[in-house]
Amino acid sequence: MLGSLLMALGLAVAPFLTAAAEATPCEAPLDTLYHGCAGRDAARVFLVPDDLPLPTTGVASAIIVTGSYTGRDTRPEGTPAPVGIAVVEGRVIGRTLARMDGILLIGADGAPRLMRSDAVVLDGQNYDLRQPTVRARFLEAASGAGVSALQSHLLVINGAVDTRPVDGAPMATRRVFYQKGDTFGLWESEGALTLDQAAREIARTIVPDMALNLDMGSFNLCLARSGDEQRDCGLNANGWETRLSTLLMLYRR
Repeated sequence: MLGSLLMALGLAVAPFLTAAAEATPCEAPLDTLYHGCAGRDAARVFLVPDDLPLPTTGVASAIIVTGSYTGRDTRPEGTPAPVGIAVVEGRVIGRTLARMDGILLIGADGAPRLMRSDAVVLDGQNYDLRQPTVRARFLEAASGAGVSALQSHLLVINGAVDTRPVDGAPMATRRVFYQKGDTFGLWESEGALTLDQAAREIARTIVPDMALNLDMGSFNLCLARSGDEQRDCGLNANGWETRLSTLLMLYRR
């Protein structure tokens, strides 16, 4: 489905969906929005609107999607604020730990890793972000190292589904960042699912080590970039530039 969508947008499927000529670990699972390999592919986080327009140099192909949930409260300057811990390339934006168990940490080299919020590892040091003094040390270290960190719900932890069915749970199209060995990528559901259903579906189809829910909200933001061309691959509503707080880009170097 997603491959057909990108072809309809006039973009080559190969940079986003397949790497058949490469080693097996880099071969994309079916119906992934993006599948990357350590060393060849990387990730970045952008702060909105501060980092707009998005840079175009050094990117052969990329997918850009919504990152953190955006809260109702704003930053001091009146711009949208991400929910939970948020560090964007060393800039500490959110210092409060939300009631979510997942951290996406992206090193200064662009390598992404998913970890539990009570077991974050940075430069060989372990941090339990539930403890305020430890969290403060982590944010200081993250700032000094120039890394990015976003917080959200983990759906899969160490290969096991980390959700449970809830009566009356909201249903929506889900977009998930996953990590599997030395590969990582984006998966999107074909229709509306609860978080538990999404967790079980990605566990069945992708079999990831870790998986983290990403925000879609009222803006199904997805931008596909190939060279200097950029096209919509979502149902992007006007005005997202003033409503979203962070973007996540996965790209081929």
